[in-house]
Amino acid sequence: MTPVPDDGDLGSLRLPSYGVRRILAAVVADPELADARVGLFDFGRPDVQAYVDAIVGFEPDLLGLSIYVWSTPCLVEVARLVKQSLPACTVVFGGPSARPAMFDLAPYALAQAYLDAVVTTEGEAVFCEIARLPALDRAALRGVSGLHLPSSGPWLQTGHRPPTEALDLIASPSQLNLMPDNSVAYLETYRGCPLSCRFCEWGASESARSVFSTDYIVRELEAFAQQRASTVFLLDAGLNLNAKGFRNLLEAEARVGVLRNTTFWAEIYPTHIKDEHLDFLSRIGTSYLGVGLQSLDPAVLKLHDRPFDRPRFETALARLIPVAQCELQIIFGLPGDTPRGFLKTLAYARSFGVGVRAYHCLVLPDALMTRGRDGWDMRYDPGNLSMISCLGWSADDIQQMRARLDHETASCGGKSGSYWWSFPSAR
Repeated sequence: MTPVPDDGDLGSLRLPSYGVRRILAAVVADPELADARVGLFDFGRPDVQAYVDAIVGFEPDLLGLSIYVWSTPCLVEVARLVKQSLPACTVVFGGPSARPAMFDLAPYALAQAYLDAVVTTEGEAVFCEIARLPALDRAALRGVSGLHLPSSGPWLQTGHRPPTEALDLIASPSQLNLMPDNSVAYLETYRGCPLSCRFCEWGASESARSVFSTDYIVRELEAFAQQRASTVFLLDAGLNLNAKGFRNLLEAEARVGVLRNTTFWAEIYPTHIKDEHLDFLSRIGTSYLGVGLQSLDPAVLKLHDRPFDRPRFETALARLIPVAQCELQIIFGLPGDTPRGFLKTLAYARSFGVGVRAYHCLVLPDALMTRGRDGWDMRYDPGNLSMISCLGWSADDIQQMRARLDHETASCGGKSGSYWWSFPSAR
């Protein structure tokens, strides 16, 4: 379930849920599941009863739910109610927020009452393996690696499942025509991230060297053209964090030429900029690049295992600005930072004249929730995961910063949502 942007920031653009369609594509493409009856329920709004009515009416034997921060409260309640109506239905959770630590929080406790398994790795192969089981019961689930199973005590881990090496074997929802037309298209060239920043969920992923091949990316781009996608959203951790993945994208675009006629969204790691990245960006359509700064304070960044080289950052940004629409991304409420330190970061970011987006720090599973350091004294909302207070930030500091950002963005013609504030470019 992808939410409607909370301020209309994206206008009429449609962002369909992608992760759950990756799972749908895997099931549809599996020859051993050719006789399975498959349904997708994605209403784009947190309507618990609508989901429950649709799912119970479908009467599934196996239900997969893909969750992130915004959809967790809704879909956990959906699972509770579905289990009450269909107790024999096997319920499997996956997605970035589907982690034991999340389900141990007070709003989601007693997970064994409403779910049977949590997929904490890539979900495509795991979900198909579950669907092929001769019996959908918890005993059979113990034989599937890559799961965490709830119990009255500690979670049971069924065994390590390494990252997928042959990424081209992963079925594509775009190539199978499972994505809606005239919507944002999603592209992957690799998976994982070489960085391990503590505030980011990417930091807990296993680094894999495998990439999607040029031919696979060509088929993706051709599918985007067929679906009349006006915007392509690169889901990679960064455009320039996997050299082979980038080269494959470069070659695929040279063969297809789709990106010349779309808007292209991506994240980029600024200190790794090369001429080939600038050449690529100058040849395609309008590009939006998210550039993660997070904090200007070297001590704060070191606490969070975030590499930063200020001279290289400034040189790289100066080279990026002429070829793409850049937006610097910063976070307030990071453990170890302070309101004064954040305001220095904000002033520094705005000095470049590009867009700046400030985020309220979230305590995400696989990030600060499980990789925070001793002494950070983090208090956060268990429902939306927003930081309430931590080392360097009192609860009053957090609330006062939210109010200050509300005022400053409004006074300069910016925009804001529930947990972000956008300052417009001065260029």
